[in-house]
Amino acid sequence: MVRWILVVVIAMLIGFFVYVDMNNGVPDHLGVNEGLLAPCPDMPNCVSSQAPVEDEQHYVEPIIYRTSVKLAQLKVEQALLSQGNGRIIDSRLGYTHFEISSDLFGFKDDLEIYFPEADSVMHVRSASRVGYDDLDVNRERVRQIQDLLVD
Repeated sequence: MVRWILVVVIAMLIGFFVYVDMNNGVPDHLGVNEGLLAPCPDMPNCVSSQAPVEDEQHYVEPIIYRTSVKLAQLKVEQALLSQGNGRIIDSRLGYTHFEISSDLFGFKDDLEIYFPEADSVMHVRSASRVGYDDLDVNRERVRQIQDLLVD
């Protein structure tokens, strides 16, 4: 009996890791489209400064910065890359898409930062690729970026 339970547990773990690996690919719907980042799905594993303010589950405030776009973007990119668990998927002046991996299981999150032209505001979208809830990891990531740029 114990052997069968062990076999079932091992099979479930293997299935879990296969599921995570299959769903950890870079989404193709990300980026800026007509000045907007992709909307958050109906799960609590995503936050966005472009979500409706009434959407308390997903909304985070846009980040106001006081330097040039180039300096603010470089500061964020350097800080995130120095953590060692992120890589840049796409970067151009005014937009960066990061892939950030969790330490324990290697779950991947997508973080997008967008600087609209002629504004001193940075929009952010941070979302988990897999799972339902993120235990506020994405919200905390945005708060850390805000702390980085707000003096």
